[in-house]
Amino acid sequence: MTSKFPRKLELLSKIEKVEEAAYFAEKAAKDMNFSDSDVDDIAIALTEAVSNAMIHGNKNDVTKKVIIEIMEKPDRMIMNVLDEGVGFDPHNIDDPLLPENLLRESGRGVFILKSLMDRIDYSFEKNRTMIILEKMKRKK
Repeated sequence: MTSKFPRKLELLSKIEKVEEAAYFAEKAAKDMNFSDSDVDDIAIALTEAVSNAMIHGNKNDVTKKVIIEIMEKPDRMIMNVLDEGVGFDPHNIDDPLLPENLLRESGRGVFILKSLMDRIDYSFEKNRTMIILEKMKRKK
């Protein structure tokens, strides 16, 4: 039997493509036998990461791509989301739980990712930003 992983999806930075990314993550998580709750968390997290890549990384430039790669490890799923943006400082993000930030329309993406995933990390190169998301498999 051949492995169904790694899986790769390339999307142009069109916000309507985010739904395709969610389905891609959901299918991979189901194929890895994650619980329904974890499948939902994975799909939501990838949706958030891809949206951020398109809006903040690629600045809604429809000629720029977002590349998603999903890998399976025995104990976890790893999702890489790569955009063509200049990056950001993950240590210089406003805390969305502070009173002055509670009513802001944006600024919760990294917070959401941290709450849904077991690990997030970043890799920055010139005109390329990658976020690495990991979700551990839970014993059923």
